[in-house]
Amino acid sequence: MSLKHYLLTLIILWSGFSLHAKESFYPVSDINPILLLNSNAVVRESKILLEIYSTKKVSYKVKEVITVLNENGESEGVLYIPYDSNRTVNIKEALVYDKNGSLVKKFKNTEIYDQRYFDGFSLYSDARFKRITPNFSTYPYTVMYEYTIDFNGVVDYYDWTPVDGYYKSIEQASYSISLHDDMQVRIRENNIESIEKNEGVDDDVQYSWQLKNQLAIEREPYAIPIYEHVLTISIAPTEFSYFGTDGDLSTWNSYGQWIWELIEDKTTLPEERILFLKELVKGEDNTLNKVKAIYKYLQEETRYVSVQLGIGGFEPLSAEKVDEVKYGDCKALVNYMRAMLEAVGINSYYTLVNAGRTAEKIVPDFPSQDFNHVILCVPLESDTVFLECTNQFSPFGFLGSFTADRRVLLVDKDNSRLIRTPKFNTNDNLWKSSVSIVLDTQGNAVVNDTVVYTGLQYEFIEDQLRKTTEEQIEDELKEGDITGAVYKNIAYTSNQFEIPSATRIREIDVARFAAKMGDRFFMPVNIINQSSSTPRREKNRTYPFRMNLSYRDIDKVEIQLPEGYEIEYLPGGTTITSDFGSYQYSLEANGRTLSYVRKNEINAGTFQPEKYAAFVEYMKNIYDADNQKIILKKL
Repeated sequence: MSLKHYLLTLIILWSGFSLHAKESFYPVSDINPILLLNSNAVVRESKILLEIYSTKKVSYKVKEVITVLNENGESEGVLYIPYDSNRTVNIKEALVYDKNGSLVKKFKNTEIYDQRYFDGFSLYSDARFKRITPNFSTYPYTVMYEYTIDFNGVVDYYDWTPVDGYYKSIEQASYSISLHDDMQVRIRENNIESIEKNEGVDDDVQYSWQLKNQLAIEREPYAIPIYEHVLTISIAPTEFSYFGTDGDLSTWNSYGQWIWELIEDKTTLPEERILFLKELVKGEDNTLNKVKAIYKYLQEETRYVSVQLGIGGFEPLSAEKVDEVKYGDCKALVNYMRAMLEAVGINSYYTLVNAGRTAEKIVPDFPSQDFNHVILCVPLESDTVFLECTNQFSPFGFLGSFTADRRVLLVDKDNSRLIRTPKFNTNDNLWKSSVSIVLDTQGNAVVNDTVVYTGLQYEFIEDQLRKTTEEQIEDELKEGDITGAVYKNIAYTSNQFEIPSATRIREIDVARFAAKMGDRFFMPVNIINQSSSTPRREKNRTYPFRMNLSYRDIDKVEIQLPEGYEIEYLPGGTTITSDFGSYQYSLEANGRTLSYVRKNEINAGTFQPEKYAAFVEYMKNIYDADNQKIILKKL
């Protein structure tokens, strides 16, 4: 055989080998059937290498291979990488394979969506993102992404949470850390029983974790946040560098000191504003009333606009600048309020918080940058007030479910520390209704009800306070539970306290309030605050469940029956108690007047999975009690 023919043969053989390799790239048939149970997607391979060269040079090298099994798993096949001027993203490979492992699409750089991140409220931002959406409609298919993210300094590192969602299983996933030039990291491991861990792997890799054959997790009713029960590796620096500033994250105090240095010289106000503020509180001896007056001014004169530019993600605009432009993000508005209080001799503290209704908890013994919002803490002689400075309508001192009952970092020069925001208890979160129902001989009714919402229940109707009557009625027609209702009038009023309340008054005509069958009416005992569903039953509950809100509902209803009818059946009332709360109602007749009293109290808490069946039974009993019927018979 000539050299030419020999080389040609090698080329053909190599081409065949390459084609065969491509055709067999992670075929779906190789997936262990047990990993398909409850799965919308399977992570075939995930490899992340965190390389820390210095406080100013950090790199993530990532390879991901994910099989999307059905349309519900589509989002798992989308690559989405946010970045800004402090980091660069290099997508080296983006491929799509069919179920047999044959290559069907290779994305070019020009096909990668690269866009400025627009959140709808940021005035200035250098945030961008790169995104690849496969748009492959034949399931299953597999994507492979390989990319690097290079940072020019970081305040914190990405945590590793390989199981970051429901209905996704994992064949293999690994996370490694390579430390250069004696760099150090702090590590916190959670729920690591099922993984392989290695330290001092070699000269290049100091830490390594590997997870294999992780079954998909099915979302259960009333589920606790998934991060609380899955594997998570938290990584945080000791020393860090960010946009030309150096900091120390080894303690909460040292981190707070870095924040303090970003804000300490930003409380200067124009002299005319200082004179205005002093005049505003002139003659007022009560410090709390002074704070209220200045907070009212803040709400009336400023508006929230996000600024996320460079170190602006941590450093606020100066108070002087906010005074000029009358807007700012949470950092700027808190700092402005702090400056205004300082101008009249009142001390307050810039306070970092991880906001959100299901925000992750701050871990006391593991300082890290897990904050996304800023509020203001104002210590007074009798109490401590926390102020939300971004909401023009928020009641004074009301944090709500967004920032209440969690650890926050109070930034104090040389003494920054974790404290806790106030918690709303059952007595704070009150619904109290008073209802009058007049029933006519056709089964129609005129309903007048007054409901007072207090504490966190106030949040349920807070938006309604800023709407017109027409908009309020339209919302009731869309979302209300009363079939056949015609809203003749509706009105809202509110009391703006630290534990706020709002009152709703309605006048409603309800056609066929009582269902007529022959010479009988079947009338619900409860239409205003009725339990409408019960939790899904589960034979084998796996994880704990949680009730997030403690509250108490008290309903008092008076029903006037029509002439010519008598009561044939009147439910006798009931009392139910359990670990999850207590419920009772009573129903009494006095001539043609029925009096219905209902009290329902729910206890917030986290409960073990073995209690779930009892919880379902408890909620079903409430549903049954709420949905009983009164039977009236024509005389």
